[in-house]
Amino acid sequence: KRLVPLLLVAGLSGSGWAMAGEEAKPLYLRQIQAHPAPKLDDVAGREYKFLIDPAKTKDTPAAAFRDLWARVQAAAAKHGFTVTEKDKNPLKVEMTTKEYLDTADQALWKQGYLIRITTKYKAGIAEGTGKVTVKAIFENLDKTLAAPLTVVGIKSESECQDNVGMAAGGTIHGYVEKGASFSITLSDLGKMTLGDFGKYLPELLKLGLPADTKLVSNKAYSYRARPGYVVLPGTEPCGISMEGWALKEDGPIFLYDFSYGYEDLTLYEN
Repeated sequence: KRLVPLLLVAGLSGSGWAMAGEEAKPLYLRQIQAHPAPKLDDVAGREYKFLIDPAKTKDTPAAAFRDLWARVQAAAAKHGFTVTEKDKNPLKVEMTTKEYLDTADQALWKQGYLIRITTKYKAGIAEGTGKVTVKAIFENLDKTLAAPLTVVGIKSESECQDNVGMAAGGTIHGYVEKGASFSITLSDLGKMTLGDFGKYLPELLKLGLPADTKLVSNKAYSYRARPGYVVLPGTEPCGISMEGWALKEDGPIFLYDFSYGYEDLTLYEN
């Protein structure tokens, strides 16, 4: 099996917030009943993501995004949701690469960590800088919340959010992930060993692996459009993203996703 498709669906196909006998309750009630305040205060916001079989839409990302956006607009109108469209180039397609790095036997993922480099392209040419993201995702919520993910020696940003989507049987599940990101000239990462990342995020060097551990790259090509917003009560308009994933440039899309989210509310407020 290919690593990238597994990473993309791993969270939403897992147990997440599921609790036996509780499926009839809304997800937010399951969350706050299982974890009363203030435990989830650091979880700032939520992203909703839904996976789409490419066979259910058009052949190319541009055509697929037009098709999916039209369906979303029609469904929103039918069910009373407000969806707005950007004024300029709402269905512009942007390409990036997302490179996932781990050992050949996925030792980092097995310990709850993920390393990803996102590279933007202009006129088909990769930029010289990339965004490094390290995530902590554990079955045990306490471990996720406790992960330091402290970046040293470079400007960084961090987030902790709930991720929600459809799981087995059509149920709504979620899981919390914590992440730290920083932008860097890719050549500064040397040979991209564990130590090359660990000098910026020392936590990676406490996982029992040598600093010279070789990391294997699994690269995905992302084609994305951000057509507009869904307007929900109590928060700012939520940006909508539609994304298609391929294993080579201009290759066949193996998965689409549709997502939106917000960052200004805790889980106890929504």
